[in-house]
Amino acid sequence: MNLRTTSLALLLLAPLVSAQDPFEDLPGLDDQVAGSGDVGLRVTGLKGFLETRGRYFIKDHRAGDNRKDGQWIQELELEIDFALADGLTGYFRPRFLIDAIDDDLIRTEPLEAYATWSTDSFDLRAGQLIENWGIADTFNPIDVINRRDLAEDVLDPARLGELGMRARWKFAGGDTLGEPIVSAYALPTHRTTNFPTRRNRFSFATPPNELREDQADRPNGFDRWFLAMRGQATLSTSPANADVQFAVARGPDRFPLFTQTAAAGGGINQIPNYYGMWTVGGGLRAVPNAESLAAYTLKAEVVYKVPYRFDGQTITLPDEYLQYAFGFDRTIPNVILDNDQITATVEWVGEIGANDPTSVFRPFDDDLVLRALWEANDFARTSVEMRGFIDPNKEEYVLEGVYQRQLRSIHEDLQLEVGVRWFDVARSEVGFFSLFPDNSSVWMSLRLDF
Repeated sequence: MNLRTTSLALLLLAPLVSAQDPFEDLPGLDDQVAGSGDVGLRVTGLKGFLETRGRYFIKDHRAGDNRKDGQWIQELELEIDFALADGLTGYFRPRFLIDAIDDDLIRTEPLEAYATWSTDSFDLRAGQLIENWGIADTFNPIDVINRRDLAEDVLDPARLGELGMRARWKFAGGDTLGEPIVSAYALPTHRTTNFPTRRNRFSFATPPNELREDQADRPNGFDRWFLAMRGQATLSTSPANADVQFAVARGPDRFPLFTQTAAAGGGINQIPNYYGMWTVGGGLRAVPNAESLAAYTLKAEVVYKVPYRFDGQTITLPDEYLQYAFGFDRTIPNVILDNDQITATVEWVGEIGANDPTSVFRPFDDDLVLRALWEANDFARTSVEMRGFIDPNKEEYVLEGVYQRQLRSIHEDLQLEVGVRWFDVARSEVGFFSLFPDNSSVWMSLRLDF
């Protein structure tokens, strides 16, 4: 039995696992494994999930481009916490992902793997890290640390780990500015973006055109370093209470420019060119203190981005630009059933200041985002989510609906998800979504948490 067949069998059999936690009797889970005395290597936490999910693209792919009409993803992910020594802990988050339809989509690299040394007011973390700086629901211009995995889902890509370290200082706060934290990041390696595979429906090149990652212009030496500072605090005022943050970062941008050259077969070679980016900005999440507004949560992210060349580069850089995301959440209880809740979200996301050719290919350049999440808060954790991305200038939109429910009659931790995503894009105007006009899809997944 080969690796692909083994993984498929494992995930398809997952829903038949008994209700007993398969790891609860693991020998030595809470026992000392190494070291002497009271200090040693111990596993202090273990959880994860198995998931199988299939996606079918409703519209036929373009004739002759060899793209696949579907995905069948199998994914296993674990989260393991360790106690290494007094004040020293570890975290390991391995992931195995494979597409049974697309042979090129395989992921075996851990998402995270790091050690953390902590005191009351300081901690130092080193290894493969994922940091979520985002505040808004859909688009996070301030979230610049991690690359995204565009190969599995372009619209909602997963964060990928980056090798480096984080030092974090915690200070005593006051009545108005509380819990101030300052973090410094140093990532000495540059990792290239994971693009959709050549047979993916969102592939960046179609025959006879090619994506030539082997010819990519990458940074060398100190240009590879990504450095950042981030400040966080709570803000307590009479009008509202808020979580605020400010960040400044310098290093390789996570998404490259593309230059084009003639291909031998008559097509075009798309060659990635990585470049540097200064990012300065901040954000807040605030809850008003007025009783009439207490059900609202206000959100904002604003960053200014300044591109720069690496040593020896001669590429034409994008313009400087400002990106933003403004919006609010509104919770409404007891709408249909007792104890249910709807969370309504309205956001406006976009950018200003750039007029270069590459700016038109950045998604969410001027979009209204609408979202409604209904949670029954029942025993089966039933929920329905509707979301829409609307660009009024280009007259294009993307709509998405997701239904989730625990299948407790089979297993208390087995979850069913069914979804649909519909693209209606402006084919007559150049833009990110106009590159992929025929990618409306439906999907279903089964996920077993343990």
